[in-house]
Amino acid sequence: MAKKFICDGMLGRLCRLMRICGIDTEYSNQGIKILLEARREGRIILTKNRRLLNQESTFFIEPDEPLSQIKEVIDKFNLHKEISPFSRCLLCNEKLKPVNKESIKEKVPYFTYKNFDEFAQCERCQRVYWKGTHYQRMMKELKTILDKKIG
Repeated sequence: MAKKFICDGMLGRLCRLMRICGIDTEYSNQGIKILLEARREGRIILTKNRRLLNQESTFFIEPDEPLSQIKEVIDKFNLHKEISPFSRCLLCNEKLKPVNKESIKEKVPYFTYKNFDEFAQCERCQRVYWKGTHYQRMMKELKTILDKKIG
């Protein structure tokens, strides 16, 4: 079973990177309530809050730089085989679904619609994704982080 995570309020950029990697990761800036959220959803807490250090299912993140943080988490929890880049919504963590081009015509800029053929959409928040220049840049960054070929 795939591991699920929750990042505390100090790890928003790590949360985004984990979602880019396709790892189920929620975000909580609700302070100590993160313990209840994690327990209720069976998530591992990723934190920089020393007060949470001795709590069950909590992993303290040492590095301050997000790229180092994600590398640490992937190595610590052996997540290399679970990485599925750009399979989750960056906003709400929902799995993305491929959609046909015509169904999103009114939801993307004309240039994007004209120049791209593959799209995915989040069913929860309706955000549309495509493999533009931002995607290429992030893939290059991920390959550097993970020291291996992906996607």
